[in-house]
Amino acid sequence: MNFKNAVKGFKKYIRVERGYSPLTAEEYCRDLNLFYQYLIKNMEFKSDFPVNQIGNFEIAEFLADNILVEDNKPATRNRKLYSIRSFFKYLQKKELIENNPSTLIDASKTEIRTEPIYLKLDEARKYIETIVHGNGLNMVRDLAIIKLFLYTGLRVSELVNLDIKNLDLENESIKFFGKGQKERNIPLHPDVIAAIRAYLLQRKKIATNKPDATTALFLSRHRRRISVRSIQLLVKKYARLAGIKNARQITPHKLRHTFATILYHQTKDIRIIQELLGHSNISTTQIYTHTDIEQKKDAIGKMPDL
Repeated sequence: MNFKNAVKGFKKYIRVERGYSPLTAEEYCRDLNLFYQYLIKNMEFKSDFPVNQIGNFEIAEFLADNILVEDNKPATRNRKLYSIRSFFKYLQKKELIENNPSTLIDASKTEIRTEPIYLKLDEARKYIETIVHGNGLNMVRDLAIIKLFLYTGLRVSELVNLDIKNLDLENESIKFFGKGQKERNIPLHPDVIAAIRAYLLQRKKIATNKPDATTALFLSRHRRRISVRSIQLLVKKYARLAGIKNARQITPHKLRHTFATILYHQTKDIRIIQELLGHSNISTTQIYTHTDIEQKKDAIGKMPDL
Protein backbone atom coordinates (compact mmCIF):
# COMPACT_ATOMS: atom_id res chain seq x y z
CA MET A 1 0.00 0.00 0.00
CA ASN A 2 1.29 3.47 -0.81
CA PHE A 3 1.81 6.10 1.88
CA LYS A 4 -1.13 8.38 1.01
CA ASN A 5 -3.69 5.56 1.00
CA ALA A 6 -2.26 4.23 4.25
CA VAL A 7 -2.72 7.64 5.89
CA LYS A 8 -6.36 7.73 4.74
CA GLY A 9 -6.92 4.32 6.33
CA PHE A 10 -5.12 5.44 9.50
CA LYS A 11 -7.33 8.53 9.79
CA LYS A 12 -10.48 6.40 9.59
CA TYR A 13 -9.03 3.99 12.15
CA ILE A 14 -8.27 6.62 14.81
CA ARG A 15 -11.62 8.35 14.25
CA VAL A 16 -13.85 5.25 14.21
CA GLU A 17 -12.03 2.52 16.15
CA ARG A 18 -10.03 4.68 18.57
CA GLY A 19 -12.62 7.43 18.97
CA TYR A 20 -10.24 10.36 18.49
CA SER A 21 -11.73 13.81 17.89
CA PRO A 22 -11.65 15.29 14.36
CA LEU A 23 -9.15 17.89 15.58
CA THR A 24 -6.75 15.27 16.98
CA ALA A 25 -7.03 13.19 13.81
CA GLU A 26 -6.17 16.26 11.72
CA GLU A 27 -3.10 16.97 13.87
CA TYR A 28 -1.82 13.40 13.40
CA CYS A 29 -2.36 13.57 9.66
CA ARG A 30 -0.71 16.99 9.45
CA ASP A 31 2.44 15.53 11.03
CA LEU A 32 2.35 12.59 8.64
CA ASN A 33 1.95 14.94 5.65
CA LEU A 34 5.05 16.86 6.78
CA PHE A 35 6.88 13.53 6.96
CA TYR A 36 5.64 12.65 3.44
CA GLN A 37 6.82 15.99 2.02
CA TYR A 38 10.20 15.51 3.69
CA LEU A 39 10.66 12.06 2.12
CA ILE A 40 9.79 13.38 -1.34
CA LYS A 41 12.00 16.44 -1.07
CA ASN A 42 15.00 15.16 0.88
CA MET A 43 15.03 11.40 0.40
CA GLU A 44 14.04 11.39 -3.29
CA PHE A 45 11.10 9.07 -2.69
CA LYS A 46 8.56 8.82 -5.52
CA SER A 47 5.15 10.34 -4.85
CA ASP A 48 3.41 6.93 -4.69
CA PHE A 49 6.05 5.14 -2.60
CA PRO A 50 4.95 2.10 -0.54
CA VAL A 51 4.91 2.38 3.26
CA ASN A 52 7.33 -0.55 3.67
CA GLN A 53 10.00 1.54 1.95
CA ILE A 54 10.36 3.66 5.10
CA GLY A 55 12.97 2.57 7.60
CA ASN A 56 14.52 3.71 10.84
CA PHE A 57 16.99 5.97 9.01
CA GLU A 58 14.34 8.06 7.22
CA ILE A 59 12.35 8.61 10.42
CA ALA A 60 15.46 9.54 12.42
CA GLU A 61 16.60 12.02 9.75
CA PHE A 62 13.20 13.68 9.58
CA LEU A 63 13.03 14.12 13.35
CA ALA A 64 16.64 15.31 13.57
CA ASP A 65 16.05 17.97 10.92
CA ASN A 66 13.01 19.13 12.84
CA ILE A 67 15.41 20.10 15.64
CA LEU A 68 18.46 21.20 13.61
CA VAL A 69 16.86 22.80 10.55
CA GLU A 70 13.29 23.68 11.49
CA ASP A 71 14.31 24.73 15.01
CA ASN A 72 11.45 22.78 16.58
CA LYS A 73 11.44 22.37 20.33
CA PRO A 74 11.99 18.83 21.67
CA ALA A 75 8.33 18.64 22.69
CA THR A 76 7.24 19.37 19.09
CA ARG A 77 9.68 16.80 17.75
CA ASN A 78 8.31 14.25 20.23
CA ARG A 79 4.73 14.95 19.16
CA LYS A 80 5.69 14.20 15.56
CA LEU A 81 7.45 11.02 16.69
CA TYR A 82 4.28 9.97 18.51
CA SER A 83 2.20 10.57 15.37
CA ILE A 84 4.61 8.45 13.32
CA ARG A 85 4.71 5.70 15.96
CA SER A 86 0.91 5.56 16.08
CA PHE A 87 0.80 5.35 12.27
CA PHE A 88 3.27 2.45 12.13
CA LYS A 89 1.51 0.62 14.98
CA TYR A 90 -1.65 0.84 12.89
CA LEU A 91 0.18 -0.52 9.82
CA GLN A 92 1.54 -3.41 11.86
CA LYS A 93 -1.88 -4.13 13.40
CA LYS A 94 -3.43 -4.28 9.92
CA GLU A 95 -0.54 -6.49 8.73
CA LEU A 96 0.54 -3.94 6.12
CA ILE A 97 4.14 -4.08 7.40
CA GLU A 98 6.10 -6.71 9.33
CA ASN A 99 8.34 -4.53 11.49
CA ASN A 100 7.76 -1.13 13.06
CA PRO A 101 10.87 1.02 12.37
CA SER A 102 9.76 3.79 14.75
CA THR A 103 10.19 1.64 17.88
CA LEU A 104 13.97 2.02 17.68
CA ILE A 105 13.78 5.83 18.03
CA ASP A 106 13.76 7.40 21.48
CA ALA A 107 11.97 10.58 22.44
CA SER A 108 14.05 13.71 23.00
CA LYS A 109 14.62 15.01 26.48
CA THR A 110 12.16 17.85 26.86
CA GLU A 111 12.43 21.04 28.81
CA ILE A 112 11.44 20.99 32.47
CA ARG A 113 7.68 21.33 32.64
CA THR A 114 6.73 24.84 33.69
CA GLU A 115 3.59 25.99 35.41
CA PRO A 116 0.73 26.44 32.95
CA ILE A 117 -0.14 29.93 31.72
CA TYR A 118 -3.51 31.04 33.00
CA LEU A 119 -5.52 34.16 33.88
CA LYS A 120 -5.58 35.30 37.49
CA LEU A 121 -9.05 35.85 38.94
CA ASP A 122 -8.92 39.63 38.47
CA GLU A 123 -7.67 39.17 34.89
CA ALA A 124 -10.51 36.76 34.11
CA ARG A 125 -13.03 39.31 35.39
CA LYS A 126 -11.39 42.09 33.37
CA TYR A 127 -11.45 39.80 30.32
CA ILE A 128 -15.21 39.28 30.65
CA GLU A 129 -15.84 42.99 31.30
CA THR A 130 -14.00 43.82 28.09
CA ILE A 131 -16.39 41.65 26.08
CA VAL A 132 -19.47 43.16 27.75
CA HIS A 133 -18.40 46.80 27.49
CA GLY A 134 -17.08 46.35 23.96
CA ASN A 135 -20.67 45.70 22.84
CA GLY A 136 -19.47 44.21 19.56
CA LEU A 137 -21.70 42.64 16.92
CA ASN A 138 -21.17 39.15 18.37
CA MET A 139 -20.91 40.21 22.01
CA VAL A 140 -23.72 37.95 23.30
CA ARG A 141 -22.36 34.89 21.49
CA ASP A 142 -18.75 35.58 22.44
CA LEU A 143 -19.67 36.11 26.09
CA ALA A 144 -21.42 32.72 26.18
CA ILE A 145 -18.37 31.07 24.56
CA ILE A 146 -15.84 32.63 26.95
CA LYS A 147 -17.94 31.89 30.02
CA LEU A 148 -18.27 28.26 28.93
CA PHE A 149 -14.48 28.03 28.73
CA LEU A 150 -13.91 29.73 32.08
CA TYR A 151 -16.65 27.90 33.99
CA THR A 152 -16.38 24.40 32.47
CA GLY A 153 -12.82 23.93 31.18
CA LEU A 154 -14.00 22.61 27.80
CA ARG A 155 -11.47 21.84 25.10
CA VAL A 156 -11.91 24.02 22.02
CA SER A 157 -12.74 20.93 19.94
CA GLU A 158 -15.47 20.02 22.42
CA LEU A 159 -16.95 23.50 22.33
CA VAL A 160 -17.16 23.80 18.54
CA ASN A 161 -18.83 20.38 18.35
CA LEU A 162 -21.52 21.22 20.90
CA ASP A 163 -25.06 20.88 19.58
CA ILE A 164 -28.15 22.53 21.03
CA LYS A 165 -29.32 19.08 22.16
CA ASN A 166 -26.25 18.81 24.44
CA LEU A 167 -27.76 21.54 26.63
CA ASP A 168 -29.93 20.56 29.56
CA LEU A 169 -30.79 23.95 31.04
CA GLU A 170 -33.53 22.46 33.21
CA ASN A 171 -30.93 20.35 35.03
CA GLU A 172 -28.29 23.05 34.59
CA SER A 173 -25.74 20.90 32.77
CA ILE A 174 -24.28 19.91 29.43
CA LYS A 175 -23.74 16.33 28.31
CA PHE A 176 -21.54 15.38 25.36
CA PHE A 177 -18.87 12.97 24.17
CA GLY A 178 -15.40 14.41 24.63
CA LYS A 179 -11.88 13.22 23.83
CA GLY A 180 -11.69 9.46 23.31
CA GLN A 181 -15.50 9.40 22.98
CA LYS A 182 -15.86 9.51 26.76
CA GLU A 183 -19.20 10.82 27.94
CA ARG A 184 -18.90 14.01 29.99
CA ASN A 185 -21.62 15.57 32.08
CA ILE A 186 -20.68 19.01 33.39
CA PRO A 187 -22.81 21.14 35.74
CA LEU A 188 -23.31 24.73 34.60
CA HIS A 189 -22.77 27.77 36.81
CA PRO A 190 -25.79 30.17 36.92
CA ASP A 191 -23.62 32.82 35.24
CA VAL A 192 -23.07 30.50 32.26
CA ILE A 193 -26.75 29.57 32.07
CA ALA A 194 -27.74 33.25 31.91
CA ALA A 195 -25.19 33.89 29.13
CA ILE A 196 -26.36 30.86 27.12
CA ARG A 197 -30.04 31.76 27.49
CA ALA A 198 -29.31 35.27 26.20
CA TYR A 199 -27.43 33.82 23.23
CA LEU A 200 -30.16 31.29 22.43
CA LEU A 201 -32.64 34.15 21.96
CA GLN A 202 -30.40 35.42 19.15
CA ARG A 203 -29.56 31.94 17.91
CA LYS A 204 -33.25 31.19 17.20
CA LYS A 205 -33.41 34.10 14.75
CA ILE A 206 -30.50 32.85 12.62
CA ALA A 207 -31.52 30.91 9.51
CA THR A 208 -29.13 28.13 8.52
CA ASN A 209 -29.12 26.02 5.36
CA LYS A 210 -26.76 23.19 6.28
CA PRO A 211 -27.68 20.22 8.53
CA ASP A 212 -24.54 20.59 10.63
CA ALA A 213 -25.19 24.30 11.20
CA THR A 214 -28.85 23.65 12.02
CA THR A 215 -27.90 21.49 15.02
CA ALA A 216 -24.83 23.51 16.09
CA LEU A 217 -24.95 25.56 19.28
CA PHE A 218 -22.49 28.24 18.20
CA LEU A 219 -22.58 29.75 14.72
CA SER A 220 -20.16 31.96 12.82
CA ARG A 221 -21.17 35.20 11.10
CA HIS A 222 -21.52 33.10 7.94
CA ARG A 223 -24.29 31.08 9.69
CA ARG A 224 -22.14 27.96 9.80
CA ARG A 225 -20.90 25.96 12.79
CA ILE A 226 -18.17 28.11 14.30
CA SER A 227 -14.62 26.90 13.58
CA VAL A 228 -11.71 26.29 15.92
CA ARG A 229 -9.76 29.03 14.15
CA SER A 230 -12.52 31.60 14.68
CA ILE A 231 -12.58 30.87 18.40
CA GLN A 232 -8.79 31.04 18.65
CA LEU A 233 -8.86 34.48 17.04
CA LEU A 234 -11.64 35.88 19.23
CA VAL A 235 -9.94 34.60 22.41
CA LYS A 236 -6.72 36.41 21.50
CA LYS A 237 -8.61 39.54 20.40
CA TYR A 238 -10.30 40.01 23.76
CA ALA A 239 -7.08 39.25 25.64
CA ARG A 240 -5.41 42.03 23.70
CA LEU A 241 -8.29 44.47 24.22
CA ALA A 242 -8.33 43.67 27.94
CA GLY A 243 -4.64 44.49 28.20
CA ILE A 244 -3.81 41.03 29.52
CA LYS A 245 -0.09 40.43 29.99
CA ASN A 246 1.29 38.11 27.27
CA ALA A 247 -2.03 38.43 25.39
CA ARG A 248 -0.55 36.63 22.37
CA GLN A 249 -0.15 33.51 24.50
CA ILE A 250 -3.78 33.43 25.62
CA THR A 251 -5.54 30.61 23.77
CA PRO A 252 -8.67 28.52 24.42
CA HIS A 253 -6.42 25.99 26.16
CA LYS A 254 -5.14 28.73 28.50
CA LEU A 255 -8.76 29.46 29.44
CA ARG A 256 -9.08 25.76 30.27
CA HIS A 257 -6.00 26.16 32.47
CA THR A 258 -7.65 29.16 34.11
CA PHE A 259 -10.77 27.16 34.97
CA ALA A 260 -8.76 24.30 36.45
CA THR A 261 -6.43 26.56 38.44
CA ILE A 262 -9.18 28.72 39.93
CA LEU A 263 -11.28 25.66 40.80
CA TYR A 264 -8.34 23.92 42.46
CA HIS A 265 -7.57 26.99 44.58
CA GLN A 266 -11.22 27.02 45.69
CA THR A 267 -11.72 23.29 46.33
CA LYS A 268 -8.30 21.59 46.55
CA ASP A 269 -10.13 18.54 45.10
CA ILE A 270 -7.92 17.14 42.33
CA ARG A 271 -10.29 14.22 41.63
CA ILE A 272 -13.24 16.47 40.84
CA ILE A 273 -11.06 18.56 38.51
CA GLN A 274 -9.80 15.39 36.80
CA GLU A 275 -13.39 14.30 36.08
CA LEU A 276 -14.51 17.73 34.91
CA LEU A 277 -11.52 18.08 32.56
CA GLY A 278 -11.95 14.54 31.22
CA HIS A 279 -8.39 13.44 32.05
CA SER A 280 -7.72 9.71 31.97
CA ASN A 281 -4.64 10.02 34.17
CA ILE A 282 -4.61 12.13 37.31
CA SER A 283 -0.94 12.98 36.75
CA THR A 284 -2.08 15.16 33.85
CA THR A 285 -4.35 17.07 36.22
CA GLN A 286 -1.66 17.64 38.83
CA ILE A 287 -0.06 20.51 36.90
CA TYR A 288 -2.93 22.65 38.22
CA THR A 289 -1.91 22.16 41.84
CA HIS A 290 0.78 24.85 41.48
CA THR A 291 0.76 27.97 43.63
CA ASP A 292 1.15 31.48 42.29
CA ILE A 293 3.68 34.03 43.57
CA GLU A 294 1.13 35.86 45.76
CA GLN A 295 0.28 32.63 47.60
CA LYS A 296 3.98 31.96 48.12
CA LYS A 297 4.50 35.48 49.50
CA ASP A 298 1.54 35.05 51.82
CA ALA A 299 2.91 31.74 53.10
CA ILE A 300 6.36 33.25 53.75
CA GLY A 301 4.75 36.21 55.52
CA LYS A 302 3.12 33.84 58.01
CA MET A 303 6.47 32.44 59.17
CA PRO A 304 7.45 33.43 62.73
CA ASP A 305 10.45 35.68 63.36
CA LEU A 306 13.58 33.60 63.80
